[in-house]
Amino acid sequence: MDLVCLAAGKGSRLGRLGSYLQKCMYPVGLKPFLQHTLEQLLASGVARPGSRLVLVVGHHAEQVRGYFGASFAGLELAYVEQEELNGTGAALRLAGEALGGDGPVVAWQADLFVTAALFAAVAEHPLANVVTLGEGHEDESPLLRATLAGERVTRVWEGEGPLLDVGLWKLERRLLPELERVRASNGEFRFLPNLQRLVDAGLEVGYVRSREWVHLGGTLPTPEENVRAVARRLWEEG
Repeated sequence: MDLVCLAAGKGSRLGRLGSYLQKCMYPVGLKPFLQHTLEQLLASGVARPGSRLVLVVGHHAEQVRGYFGASFAGLELAYVEQEELNGTGAALRLAGEALGGDGPVVAWQADLFVTAALFAAVAEHPLANVVTLGEGHEDESPLLRATLAGERVTRVWEGEGPLLDVGLWKLERRLLPELERVRASNGEFRFLPNLQRLVDAGLEVGYVRSREWVHLGGTLPTPEENVRAVARRLWEEG
């Protein structure tokens, strides 16, 4: 199982804090936010000592490299620089160039806290392509909403259901070069619109339901309350 973590974003929604700190390095309980998720990844069994994780870095890349180095608790780390911050689809395409083999890829956004159980559920899902859906704040962007048909997702972008994409996926390795085709008006190649293009062409996508959505970059109800909620959740996890 190949592993990818997207850790290049500027964290502009964190205000001035994001200008001098990579958001996944925000300290929570005396260690960076991302470390909590890496510990869960190792506990899940999806990654084992000797497994390889590709980290796509950009904004304050030196903070991520400087702290984690070449390995973490036996997990081999490789870094890919996203020099132009032009979207999650472009980041996944870059990561694909650094991956070996043609196996499935589990990828997530670095500002998302993922539990061991959720990592395992996504990795073990019988379909090759899987998104993770959860309930967000009522004012969350409708662009992230999904439409379901039984156990399949028919719309991963601009859907109509109550569930939203939370930022954890399993993908076939062959799809990664195809995630830099649809360009948004701001010039970015976002992952979900590009995945939707593949769904429209017949790709089957399953889903895992997450009971929570703990992400550091959120602004709802406010950025400050979101950060406090993240800290409380990770404190509970221990």
